[in-house]
Amino acid sequence: MVWPEVEQVASNHRYELVLSGDKLRKYYEEKQALDETIWTLKQLNFLEISQCPSIEYLSGDIGKLTHLSTLTLTSNKLKEIPIEVKLLVDLRHLNLSNNQIQRLNDDLFEKLDHLETLNLSQNLLEQLPQFSPQNQKLAVVNLSHNQLESLPDIPVELENLSSMDLSGNRFKDFPMTLCRIHSLKTLLIESNQLTEIPCQLSQLHKLKELRFKSNPLKDNRLKKLMEQDKIKPVLEYLAKQWTEQHKSSASTTAKPAQPKQQQQQKAKQNVEIQDKIEILHFDPAGDLKGRQITLLPRVISVRPHILCCILRNVDLATPGNLKKFLNLQNELHDDICQKRTLATIGTHDLSLISGDLVYDARNPDDIGLVPLGKGPKLVSARDFYDQLCRDAEHERKLKKRNQLSGLHKYLTLLEDQNEFPCLSDQDRYVISLPPLTNAERSKLSPTSDSIFVEITSGHSMDICRRVMDAFLRQVLENQLGKKANEEEKTFRQVLTLQQTRVVDDKGQLKTTFPSRTDLDWNEVSQGKIFIERLSNEK
Repeated sequence: MVWPEVEQVASNHRYELVLSGDKLRKYYEEKQALDETIWTLKQLNFLEISQCPSIEYLSGDIGKLTHLSTLTLTSNKLKEIPIEVKLLVDLRHLNLSNNQIQRLNDDLFEKLDHLETLNLSQNLLEQLPQFSPQNQKLAVVNLSHNQLESLPDIPVELENLSSMDLSGNRFKDFPMTLCRIHSLKTLLIESNQLTEIPCQLSQLHKLKELRFKSNPLKDNRLKKLMEQDKIKPVLEYLAKQWTEQHKSSASTTAKPAQPKQQQQQKAKQNVEIQDKIEILHFDPAGDLKGRQITLLPRVISVRPHILCCILRNVDLATPGNLKKFLNLQNELHDDICQKRTLATIGTHDLSLISGDLVYDARNPDDIGLVPLGKGPKLVSARDFYDQLCRDAEHERKLKKRNQLSGLHKYLTLLEDQNEFPCLSDQDRYVISLPPLTNAERSKLSPTSDSIFVEITSGHSMDICRRVMDAFLRQVLENQLGKKANEEEKTFRQVLTLQQTRVVDDKGQLKTTFPSRTDLDWNEVSQGKIFIERLSNEK
């Protein structure tokens, strides 16, 4: 007898099949096997078989589903994976988490040229197969909570590998192959048996998230910084160790004396690649006064953390710069903000914002705004959200898959919320509805040279600061600051930051950015752009 869900997919020629939970357990226990009809559905591009502890093995016939792009076999009791999985050459997402897999075939990854995400967490793996140079699209690998003691060498061709989770394994020695993966942005290696963390990690300039809690480190200072979740100081501490190690190595090697003219030329080159940041402090009486944001009590239970600043001397007028600015914002949303689940970045033309701002949470029926890029009509946040949900459902049916694009990817972040967070100006115009959209009213244009930046998060202020740091670095690295004038010709560009303050409803100061402890950047960027903090603050 064909299972109803399988028959429905077969008769309607659908592209997705999800078998999960109690229904799957009931079907499987009756037959002590999966419905063999599943392996005849060659049109499938999405297959999920999950949450059935009775399933220990899969048929090799799974190799017939050669159009699969997503295969999810999580939370069963699989002890091994059929060798035929390697035939699924269109596979992009493979999730084998929370099973009892002890070993994988040595050539599993050899032909999976399109693989983007791999989740093998919560298994019993002691070894990992060698990745292939052909796995060039692989971006996210989760190997947490296995029994791994080492990693095979990772091919340098894996230029898109950005996230690696090795937490909860048995590593005694740090896998040095990771120090050669310059695309790494997130590295988690908590709860292992490491005694040392290599300072070479500080040279992975895209690395924004590094976690190694619960390891018996010999360096107590480094251990303390990590246990306190002080990610930025951790990276700076490692960078300092790297510099000292590099200097020590260099001092043991005799260098021939350079002619004076050559030394001057080198010094001149070093100066010319510097950038400059000016910091204007909050001055209620000044012409360049910073904005104040009042945090109201209702938003604290919804999305409580907000950090803001004003960027002045931004060059969006040069052709291509506005697009570059918006692209870097989108990249950060996908990267350090983890698809907006950790934080959201909002940017606005300061000249289009009236006075100080209020950060609040209100019934979505009571929030009116003109969403960015959606025309001149004022709509309620409720209507806007409902329309996005309808559009998302239409997109699912049209593309015959669950993966969504654009704003539709973020709808679940506001699911089941009775109140939505919003940021409005002195005239009560809503300029931001995080994490979904900004308002058309404060939209950036090539003529915008002063930009109000807001970072909001439901997790922590530390995340807001790290996102702001990453954002400002990217602005500099993309050379979006105004070119320095003749008086400051030693600098390539000058970017001015105006302080803002966040206060509560009683006027008590909550946070200021940039404070005197912010922007303490010792190094620089991958492109050797040195960032100098202005000593004579205005």
